Amino acid sequence: MNIDHVNYEELLENLKKNYFPELKKVKIKLKPLRLLKKVFMITLPFTSNIYYNRRVIKQCNLNALKAVFIHELYHIVQFKKMNFFQKIIFLPRYHLFDKFRIKHELEAHLAVVKRGFGKELIELNSFVKKRYPKNIWDKKISKYYLTEEEITKNM
Repeated sequence: MNIDHVNYEELLENLKKNYFPELKKVKIKLKPLRLLKKVFMITLPFTSNIYYNRRVIKQCNLNALKAVFIHELYHIVQFKKMNFFQKIIFLPRYHLFDKFRIKHELEAHLAVVKRGFGKELIELNSFVKKRYPKNIWDKKISKYYLTEEEITKNM
């Protein structure tokens, strides 16, 4: 399904309003970022911006987009709970320690499921999986994602 007609900002705001009351007063901006290659979206600790890959976002379907927005909104919640020092050390830890990164990403995926978007997360996983060669997915990328069985179990 082509999502060219989707107003990303409006969709994000509706998801925030309906599923993240703790972010009610937080202004979140969507910003395209050319530096992202295979990455879909990222959120950083000191900002409430969600940076996205314009090329990739146009290739996904609406359900995958909802799942990734819920995922990124949850990261903003995670960052809002951190103190200044935790935010400072987050990026080095995220990039240097695989176990830390995996835990951080799986927690966000579980939040997607807990907010009622398990089916959408399965579609997002499928979308992401298709973007990588099988060996890269199996050896590296898959560990950052819940399996379909794990998602179904937590729905």
